[in-house]
Amino acid sequence: MVFLPPNTSTAVFIDNYHVNYGQSGVNLQTGAPSSTSYVYNDGSGISVFGTEYNLNTNALRPLRPLSNTFCSAGSFFADGTLANVAGAEAGPAGIAEGFNKIRTYAPGPCSGACQQDWVEQAITLQHMRWYPGSQTLVDGSVLVVGGSDAGGLVLNEANINVPTYEIVYHDTRTPSAPVALPILQFTTAQNLVPGLSYNLYPILHLLPNANVANQIFTIAGNQTIIWDYGANSLVKTLPNTPLQPRTFPSSATSVLLPLVAPNYTPTVLICGGSSGDIPNPVALSDCYTINPLDSAPAWKATDTLPNGPQTMSDGILLPDGTVLIINGARKGCGGGYMADTPVLQPVIYNCSAPAGRRFTTMPATTIPRLYHSVATLLASGEVLVAGSNPAVSYSASGAVPSGWPLFNNNGHQCALHQQQGQTSKYPTEYRVEIFSPPYMSATSRPTISSIPQAITYNSTFTVQATLLAKGVGNMQVVLSSPGFHTHGQAMSQRMVMMQFHSVINSSLIAVVTPRDASVMPPGVYLVFVVENGIPSVGSWLQLG
Repeated sequence: MVFLPPNTSTAVFIDNYHVNYGQSGVNLQTGAPSSTSYVYNDGSGISVFGTEYNLNTNALRPLRPLSNTFCSAGSFFADGTLANVAGAEAGPAGIAEGFNKIRTYAPGPCSGACQQDWVEQAITLQHMRWYPGSQTLVDGSVLVVGGSDAGGLVLNEANINVPTYEIVYHDTRTPSAPVALPILQFTTAQNLVPGLSYNLYPILHLLPNANVANQIFTIAGNQTIIWDYGANSLVKTLPNTPLQPRTFPSSATSVLLPLVAPNYTPTVLICGGSSGDIPNPVALSDCYTINPLDSAPAWKATDTLPNGPQTMSDGILLPDGTVLIINGARKGCGGGYMADTPVLQPVIYNCSAPAGRRFTTMPATTIPRLYHSVATLLASGEVLVAGSNPAVSYSASGAVPSGWPLFNNNGHQCALHQQQGQTSKYPTEYRVEIFSPPYMSATSRPTISSIPQAITYNSTFTVQATLLAKGVGNMQVVLSSPGFHTHGQAMSQRMVMMQFHSVINSSLIAVVTPRDASVMPPGVYLVFVVENGIPSVGSWLQLG
């Protein structure tokens, strides 16, 4: 799991408490781990499972969650504080179970080097949850949806399913009482109906709406709706996702494409994932879009993934309005040892390009990024890429376990078979990469020299920037929420292309802020000035 604390030059990683050999000494060429276990310097012997990574110096600073953050969810409160919710089983003494825990991590700016650490909240979730989804709401609170009340699974089952949602607040209030979400519900007889039971890490996208309500596009399995999580009511039933379930373990890539002022018409892109075939799921290459607010919404086929099927891939909104799809596998589905044939070549999707030409293949990496890999947009415009650990716990070899391809799920043999090949090996991966989109090769870029610290809705603010052209080229001012990333999910990732009134002397840009909090919830976001497809370095500001 990874996120950027706003107003810092750091990225924060969290994981499980298993043995960690990822400190100094990792071979950057081969990926061979350090010979020394990375443990907290407190005499506990506990392996480090939270780390601040300095993007400028590559230095690591151990962070200390007090409960197990594994398989958790996250979104940001209005002041930029990250709310990390749920988790997994208890660990050694000093690591509490995390299923119902709420942890927070403060944003910057920091006075000198950042020193903040995880804060375990006294209040807890109303339900135990593992693999829930989350989304920042219009008032800056955080929605938590679904999950299971047991961990170590590939398939959810009725007796451990948590078909409810609750809301977490950035104060001392107890989270809201859980409310049932109908599309999360299924019976024991439906345990192997993928369109119903493949419902972990539900896909959530807040939709712009005139009522400024918490109307959220939601996918669970193959069921798709707009649900008002404030009024606890159905807004609209949408067509099922085409042919297959798309949430875990199907693990499709889904993003809300950039919202463009002044209309902010929402379009959701979904790509790849895995079929519901039992016992051997098949990775998919199809991609579709839907405009949920159309009078008759329909999934429309767009270009297919050009290099073949992809499952568990990360979708990253880039400031030029395109979508990077990176990481994942071409065989299998989400879960430990459930995939093979790594996706080494990223692709970039351009929704504005003509049909048949929307994908561009990027140069390949040499590092497999399978289950438990992550990616996130950086303020530089680059993308941080890290992780991969199909074994779940630390594995030097990455070989499949004894008993392959059979394994237990919820106390009995799973209906699925492990899809990693018997001779394939994918060790725990500690190396971090930076992916540079094509615009990073530009010889010069726009620069932001001045920006306000805070802005309000439906108002105008001024950005002082140095542009590349004397006249105004194809320019955009972009507001970006990089989001919280885990398991191919980009929770609360969001991007708005704002209007601008005028450009004075090629330097002062009068920008119109988003209409309301359903377009962009209150929070701390990156602003990019993009000229002819080339973005500036992003600057943080607060909206609300």
